[in-house]
Amino acid sequence: MNQTKARLNLLNLNKQWINKSIRFNSTASKRIVFHNHPTTTLAKMNAQLTDLIRSRKYSPKIALEKVMSVVEEMNIRNLRYDLNTYNALLTAYARVKDQKAISETLDRMEKEGIKPTIDTYNYIMKAFGNNKDTNAQLRLKDEMQNKGIELNGVTYIHLLEAQQGNLQLALEIFKEMKQKGIAPTVLSYSFLIGACRASSSDVAFKLLKEAEDNGLPVDSQPRMYFNVLRLGTREDEIDIVTYCWNKAVGKYSLRPDEGTCLQVLRVAAKRGDSKLAKDVIRQLSTSGYPYKQHYFTPLMEAYLVKDDLVSAFNVLDIMRVSGVPPTIKSIQSLREKLSSDSKALDDAYDILKELRKKKKSVDIVDFNVLLLASVDNGDVERTFGIYREAAKFGVIPDVDTYNAVLEVCVKGRVNKMDRAVIEEMKKANVSPNADTFAKMIELSCNRTNYEKAFNYLEEMKERGFLPPQTCYEVLAKKLSYNRDPRFHLLTEEMEGIGYKLSPDIRLLWNK
Repeated sequence: MNQTKARLNLLNLNKQWINKSIRFNSTASKRIVFHNHPTTTLAKMNAQLTDLIRSRKYSPKIALEKVMSVVEEMNIRNLRYDLNTYNALLTAYARVKDQKAISETLDRMEKEGIKPTIDTYNYIMKAFGNNKDTNAQLRLKDEMQNKGIELNGVTYIHLLEAQQGNLQLALEIFKEMKQKGIAPTVLSYSFLIGACRASSSDVAFKLLKEAEDNGLPVDSQPRMYFNVLRLGTREDEIDIVTYCWNKAVGKYSLRPDEGTCLQVLRVAAKRGDSKLAKDVIRQLSTSGYPYKQHYFTPLMEAYLVKDDLVSAFNVLDIMRVSGVPPTIKSIQSLREKLSSDSKALDDAYDILKELRKKKKSVDIVDFNVLLLASVDNGDVERTFGIYREAAKFGVIPDVDTYNAVLEVCVKGRVNKMDRAVIEEMKKANVSPNADTFAKMIELSCNRTNYEKAFNYLEEMKERGFLPPQTCYEVLAKKLSYNRDPRFHLLTEEMEGIGYKLSPDIRLLWNK
């Protein structure tokens, strides 16, 4: 509190010094230094003021205090302020939004016979802009026009820079600027584009093209391309995205960040632009980003949009060559395509058969996607048929393969087959995972004798897997149907883990 009061007192004292100086200047001008040669005291003190205004290490309030300290020293030395002094003062006041002090200072300048120049107003305009005080900027603009002071290109740049959240006003200012015959610069276009939001990506693109058509050095402001590109990605505007990508990255060799690349990949996938997707993946590698699974899945999606299954499968080979082994997650989009389109599933089967004919290897992930698509359709016969052809395709079943067959057993309530699959899994020395145990518990609960469900639950915990809530609920439901007293022990164990039993299952037990 004391420091704040002290600062206020200092500011008031300095204002009094300024007023005294003005009165003194009018009566004792013969004894006052008027020269502004670099070696004079006035020039040196103005240089101090300039340094304070340009420095970024002080907050606006602290900077004003330091400016006023210099001004106080000028008053003590009976130095008459010149235009440079007043410009520094006005800038300092504008940065703390002291509108009253600005008006008073402009009045003092007129009394002193020092006419404010366009630069004077531009200093104030810039300071208001830095504070995002657009209302103060517009009031100052009106004042300038009322006084007959012509706004120049710098004035409009400061106005446009501050309108980042108001595209409509920015466009009006831009229109007025052109009507006055002031040629737009690349910076003015950059600020205009910065004011655009996702819904105005078309406006941003039109401005970018206009800047290019006017022969402006757009490449000197690379963020223009990236700003327009990012706006285009939000609206999935593939034409805008492709154009900006080809210009920024292809022509000018600019380097987008990873986030921008991922957004471009998403749009390329959605619009089926595999060429753009490949370009982005190459750029990620060039920029030093190690290959990751989610870089390649959009490329596969882009091919699937165009129903190019052969190329979609080839993406899995590209991933392997790039050191990114495909997983179930990486084939999700391919799985969804084959699950929803029986012809596509037939075609995929033929593609893998053709690979074998050409003596090319079929990866287990390629094989599993056929299996999973059949499971999704609940096609028990087809699932088992594909599963039995593993050797024919030259693949060795993995845990995902066995889980897929167990899943179709659950869906189709197939009896006995699941036991055969579990035995085959053991013989192949393939370790079950949490998903395997969950399916075995559910299959056991589909039988009259469900004791093995408890065995699987215990084995699951012994192997370090935390049983998911669905495992407990499947078993709890079976126990409630059979009025098995172990129901209470199971629900206690659930609560100990932090699971809550479904109200429907509890109601079933209470019947």
